[in-house]
Parts: sequence; C-alpha cells; structure tokens
Amino acid sequence: MGKIVKKLFDDINFFINKTFSNPIKIKGKCKTCGECCRTIVFYIGKTPVSTIEQFELLKKWDKKYYNFVPNGIAQDGAMYFKCKFLNNDGKCRVYPIRSLACRMYPKYTASFFSRGNGLKSCCGYYLEPNKKFEDFLQ
Repeated sequence: MGKIVKKLFDDINFFINKTFSNPIKIKGKCKTCGECCRTIVFYIGKTPVSTIEQFELLKKWDKKYYNFVPNGIAQDGAMYFKCKFLNNDGKCRVYPIRSLACRMYPKYTASFFSRGNGLKSCCGYYLEPNKKFEDFLQ
C-alpha cells in the first residue's frame, strides 16, 4: 500500500511541477534604454496590428490605446508603437502611475515570444533556464 501511495504522490507532484512551474527565470535590471517602449506591437486576436485602421479600431475598443503613437513597421509588416509618456532619455514621465502592463514587464508568456517579441538587445533583463536541460527530460 505504501508504494502505491508514494507512486500516486510522485505522479501528482510531477503533474503539478510540469503544469505550473515556469521553465525560465527573468533576471537583471532595467537599463532605461526605452526600447521596449518604442517597439510595442499590438494584436487583434493573434494578428498583429498592421494598419492605421486597425489601430483606430483598438482605440475605439479601449481608451488606453490613445497613449500610443505609430513608430515604424517591423519586418513582418506589424506596426511598432511608442508610448507617449517616454522621455528622450528612455525614462517614463508617469513612472509612479504607469500601467499594469508596464509594471509587469518583462513578465512573459509563451505567446509573447512565439509572436516574435522578446527582450531587446539593450535591455538589462535576461532570461535564464530554471532547470538544467537534463531536468526537463525527466
């Protein structure tokens, strides 16, 4: 009976660790380069915004999009947006009352990276595996 309970406990523990553990740790500190605030990509569903018309729809849907202005086009055709509160020195003018999305950066999701986003080269943050590669295989 003890072996069955231990096996059940091990299976539950394995499931919880695989389901809820984060495989990557975010380390480092912001260098205030501002690049993350200049190259924002918005999505409608899974499609990146690539026209002014789509951006205007977003602004009708949620007023927070009025805080951004177009700032270029990515290689894949998605539009880049810049936050209106970014100073030329890379610092935020409204830092104490910045949005929740800004406060959470660089918290990531798998879709964040699969959509071609990620940490910028000048960013002081970096990603580190939470476990050794061999540990993921077990």
